[in-house]
Amino acid sequence: MSTEILITPPGGQQHRVKVFDTCQTNLSATDKAGSFGLELPAFDNSLIDAFPVGSDVQISQDGNAFRGWVISPPKTVNGRLKNVSLQGSTYTSRTQKIIVTESYTNTAVSDIVHDLFTKYVPWATRVNIQSCPKVITIRFGDSYLWDAMERLCQIAAYDWYIDEELDVNFFNGLTRINPTVLSRANRNFKKGTANFMPDASKLVNKLWVKGGKATSEPYEQAITVSGTTPIPILYTPRAPDGESVIVRINGLTKTVGIQNIDKTGTKDFLLNAREKLLVPDLCTSGIGSITYRYEYPIKILLEDQESQAKYGLFEDVLKVETDDKILAKEQGMQHLARYSNPVITGSIQPMKGIYRPGELIKIEIPDLKINEYMQIREIACESLSGLGTVNRTLQLSSRERDAVSILKDMNNRLAKLEKSTFNDDDGPVEKYVYFGDSIKTPGLVDDGLSWSLHQYHICGQTMCSAGVMM
Repeated sequence: MSTEILITPPGGQQHRVKVFDTCQTNLSATDKAGSFGLELPAFDNSLIDAFPVGSDVQISQDGNAFRGWVISPPKTVNGRLKNVSLQGSTYTSRTQKIIVTESYTNTAVSDIVHDLFTKYVPWATRVNIQSCPKVITIRFGDSYLWDAMERLCQIAAYDWYIDEELDVNFFNGLTRINPTVLSRANRNFKKGTANFMPDASKLVNKLWVKGGKATSEPYEQAITVSGTTPIPILYTPRAPDGESVIVRINGLTKTVGIQNIDKTGTKDFLLNAREKLLVPDLCTSGIGSITYRYEYPIKILLEDQESQAKYGLFEDVLKVETDDKILAKEQGMQHLARYSNPVITGSIQPMKGIYRPGELIKIEIPDLKINEYMQIREIACESLSGLGTVNRTLQLSSRERDAVSILKDMNNRLAKLEKSTFNDDDGPVEKYVYFGDSIKTPGLVDDGLSWSLHQYHICGQTMCSAGVMM
């Protein structure tokens, strides 16, 4: 028999299943959870309550390993035959019930993953956590570990799951390549099972990325003091206090207090941040400036001109959960890199082989004009009693391009589109236009594309540009 099943009830002894009707497993790189289903026949009562909720289940189907735990153990009776149906999920799904509360400042993403699993999942090892040196500042406030990992994967463009050895896998999918090449020449997939089609449902080549609040560089605004007349401030000062807001009049630095907190007659100026007003208190006349930082909504425009020329204009808005402008841009570029061309999706049934979700596998089917590495998004295995064979089905999608993007060109419709799309406070908008990239994956063929970039920054009525190489 090519299928082996081991079940261990909580606190009990391991049981090897010798007879089963069906055994199905599913591993997914999309939803991460994975699932299994077992149909176990019995002519007595020995199995009816043998495997309660929480029982550990290990399954090997022609070397394709699966490990999970029982969530639902329904039972049925058909005459003398009693049937136990076991259903459950992988151990990855347990992170949906683990709440984490942590904050990290200037910490590498992989170090955050190590710390989270060390503190909250002591039963899992951390051997296969790949290094991700990207440094971020992030906070998880009463978040499920599952959601925290999804955020980290989105930032790092990594995948993750807990494998059959109860080890945490956190990895860049481009580094995991299955040695099998599925092709007509190799005759290693079932006839009639290769089905592929382009999916343009998420096609986008002009993407507005909207994030949280970013903090500006120190902004200097010219002011004139005339008696006690309040002076309007263009933006709302961030964390207004005497240190972060600097006022200079006639070349001299003045004292600044907070209106309704500091007493009248004790400061040169009183600041009303809510109303965006600077109120003269002891200072009555002069010319100078106020310098402060302000918060503004992150708004980034990303464009793929090659995609626009090929498919026409497809616009969308992506909301990201970050106050870091660089992270917001990177997440937007990953999204644009993935969806600026139709995604090729499909399925195929290999004759044999061992497969893991997230891996890249080479598909060579000339009749379908497919000769590329595709990513395994899902693996479904089915074992049927008496046949001694395992049916495998792989769900595949075209691999994502690395989103190394560069800027070029400014569109005179930018200001108009910005105004119609976002109604937030004033703030800078950055535009990035893709017109090629250079991607080299170890073991893969160079795509032969190239990227470049220029950056344009809009702030109020001032426009400036700077060429940037990334």
